[in-house]
Amino acid sequence: MLTVAGLNLSIAGAPILKQVGFSVAEGEIFGLVGESGSGKSMTAYTIMGLMPRGSEVQGQVRLDDANLLQMSESEMCGVRGSQVGMVFQEPMTALNPLATIGDQVAETAMIHGEMGRREARTLARQTLDRVGLPPDRFHLDRYPHELSGGQRQRVVIAMAIALRPRLLIADEPTTALDVTTQAQIIRLLRRLVEEDGMALMLITHDLGVVAGLVDHMAIMRHGEVVEAGAAEAVFRSVRHPYTRALVEASNHAPDRSLRRRVEPEPLLEVRDVVRDYPVARRTLFGRREFFRAVDQVSFTIRRGESLGLVGESGCGKSTLTRAILGLDPVQGGEIRIDGEPVDADVPHSIRRKIQVVFQDPYGSFNPRHRVARLVAEPFHLMSEPPTGAERRERVDKALADVGLPGESAGRYIHEFSGGQRQRIAIARALVIEPELIVLDEAVSALDVSIRAQILDLLADLTVRHRVSYLFIAHDLSVVRAITDRVLVMRAGRIVEEGETEAIFIGARHPYTQDLIAATPSIARGLASRTGRAKGEEAPT
Repeated sequence: MLTVAGLNLSIAGAPILKQVGFSVAEGEIFGLVGESGSGKSMTAYTIMGLMPRGSEVQGQVRLDDANLLQMSESEMCGVRGSQVGMVFQEPMTALNPLATIGDQVAETAMIHGEMGRREARTLARQTLDRVGLPPDRFHLDRYPHELSGGQRQRVVIAMAIALRPRLLIADEPTTALDVTTQAQIIRLLRRLVEEDGMALMLITHDLGVVAGLVDHMAIMRHGEVVEAGAAEAVFRSVRHPYTRALVEASNHAPDRSLRRRVEPEPLLEVRDVVRDYPVARRTLFGRREFFRAVDQVSFTIRRGESLGLVGESGCGKSTLTRAILGLDPVQGGEIRIDGEPVDADVPHSIRRKIQVVFQDPYGSFNPRHRVARLVAEPFHLMSEPPTGAERRERVDKALADVGLPGESAGRYIHEFSGGQRQRIAIARALVIEPELIVLDEAVSALDVSIRAQILDLLADLTVRHRVSYLFIAHDLSVVRAITDRVLVMRAGRIVEEGETEAIFIGARHPYTQDLIAATPSIARGLASRTGRAKGEEAPT
């Protein structure tokens, strides 16, 4: 149905795609796999006719007998939505925050299907029902900010399938979602393929997702397809060195055999912490009600220990983190670091003992400042911050500790890759030598090879520095690789805790079991593929 042959794309003279070729059959699920910068998203944009200005394209992109590259914009408008739909990577960016979800799904039908508003709204309601957003909870007049990340992704999918296209292109549709929501979206996409008989082109860097889902796949690197074929054959043979490196990085666990011994005395103590948020009154003189985001949570982190905190979006992880950092007050319980209480008025001498690495390294930096100033930001927490040559030496040492040259200090943050930015974020956390580093989804948005490098770095830092970690994540494979103990959080409560390996081998709580079962991996994907081939029911 879709044939891409000899596709070359250059922007301002720089080659982006080089002789890209593959085909997608009717009703097939095809995987286009690669790391950031490999050209997989640009391949999708070229298929959709969404290349940036100044692009030069050669080759063929054929939908049946029609070459999409030779179509005018008005002709492509008739193809988009009705013949080929696309699900973009970031749903909040893809959706208009000022338009209701009903209007945005109806817009597809009105523009590409030439329907009237009433008919398009009716179709929008039917399509939202199909993607699991029923009318009793998701009225057409709701706005994107009122929905969770997984619900927004369902709206984007509804926009793409409203006119039942023959081909659906899904660009990293599960990257920022927690594991159970990710599994739900994958099941939804598979069901839509079966119901509509359409083909699905799944673009991702996660080999665990494609292992149990796609029929055929192509691996891209630096704008070229380096390996392609039936998915199971590619995973069984792993011929190309780059494919082998991706598989190894997906299963990578850092060497933690040399880490320092965990000391018995507690570093961070959380005791019966409660965090409530007021909610709007239902009536003018009604009783004020509260939503309990954190409910009687208690745990301890010892010196040199790495503790994992896992749970789905909305379970209370981030709220608890803000309380630990002294950014939000608590309504009950207490938090202590080194025996000193942590609250909104915590002195700098205590606050400097805790540093944080955020999920989005680019968003956590001021792009107007050079790296030297960004890394030096925590110095204001010191009673006698270093100046002059000593300040530069401290910054250079922090950068060297995370594997970056001293010359990086004079550059701006936009000049670095995603993995390098995360290293700079870790350097900023290390520069004042804290005792505890909170890592809030610090590797969730990184490619598998970059993620492996960051995990190795974190394991190495525990050997060279006397530092403990609170590792917050929804990816249980990462938590298993880097932590000593793990806490499982649901609806504001800790439902299970214990040694990391013991939890993964013998989880007792049903919620923990569901999280582990939903975590994608190459081995689990191939096993589910084998089970389906034998007629067995695939695991959740």
